Amino acid sequence: MNGHVTALQHLRVAAAVVGVLLSAVAGSPSAQARTAQGRGGDRVAHASIVDGAPASISEFPFQVALYDPRLGSPAKGFFCGGVIIGATRVATAAHCLLGEHGQRTAPAEIAVLAGSSDLEPPDPGSVIDPVAQATVDPAYNSLSSDYDVGLLRLARPLWSGAAPALDGHDAIAPLAPDLPLANSRSDAALAGQASTPVQATVSGWGDLNAEPGPSPNYPERLRAARVPLVATAYCEEAYTTIEQSITPRMLCAGARTDSCYGDSGGPLVESEPGANGPGDDVLLGLVDFGDGCAQPGYPGVYVKIADPAIAAFLDAGAAQASSLPARRSVCLRQAKRGHRGRRASRHHRGRRRCKR
Repeated sequence: MNGHVTALQHLRVAAAVVGVLLSAVAGSPSAQARTAQGRGGDRVAHASIVDGAPASISEFPFQVALYDPRLGSPAKGFFCGGVIIGATRVATAAHCLLGEHGQRTAPAEIAVLAGSSDLEPPDPGSVIDPVAQATVDPAYNSLSSDYDVGLLRLARPLWSGAAPALDGHDAIAPLAPDLPLANSRSDAALAGQASTPVQATVSGWGDLNAEPGPSPNYPERLRAARVPLVATAYCEEAYTTIEQSITPRMLCAGARTDSCYGDSGGPLVESEPGANGPGDDVLLGLVDFGDGCAQPGYPGVYVKIADPAIAAFLDAGAAQASSLPARRSVCLRQAKRGHRGRRASRHHRGRRRCKR
């Protein structure tokens, strides 16, 4: 907490933002994720994504898990999520690919699991693909989390011929960024002008627990949750209390339902009300950070895919390679120690969701 902000100011700001967020959630449709039921059809309270539900990869065929193959399996080496945007391209968060001093992670330390709801054992027909190149936006700022987007080039195409359809049947399919459509789906909500809350969906294999909570608990089954988009002005007001700027490259979503540690780089999508599958999904963001998980007054923060600079980097397809020496990322080191995805935010002001 910033020493120049009093506890009373913090509480007043947080209370104001919570009121808005809870109003949005109260007026929303079901908070449960748009997913198929998981093992035994269970519904877990405070599940990861915090307060989410089991999900089927056929509903999120663009979702992948990033893991360190040297640790033996996707479940043991898992550290981040990602989004398939082409046959050999996966978008993720920049902080998933860099160490605490900006060192670039070696491609040999990253593999992608696609087409599987489960990390252990992976589903039949799933694909494990090595990474040939990992790049980050040259403008990425680790202190502010601005321009927090990275791109992986896979060693082998995930499919041959025409791209698989987002039809709810294929377990692997791309969700290419669409800037105009993403803007049209989110602009009113982020400006605070939407007549009803706009609900998006976030997915991943992140921590099951809200913060503060017990020891991390990472699921092996993909999970998802519905989260309301939060007006940028309210999000800015909330994060001012911990001196975190919300830049034009960011958007906010969630209240008591939220993404958490381990979900970084995964997709935030929006679809038309009543949609029965992923065919209508629009990629709005990538999981970035937050002050803990599902904490009152602090929505989750996402990389805004519709920002022109973010879209330009993804369109360029990793044309600029980093010249930094290759070393293991901080998140990978923590994964090996059994603390996947947890690290302090810059200057220890709150906790960022390094969901790797």
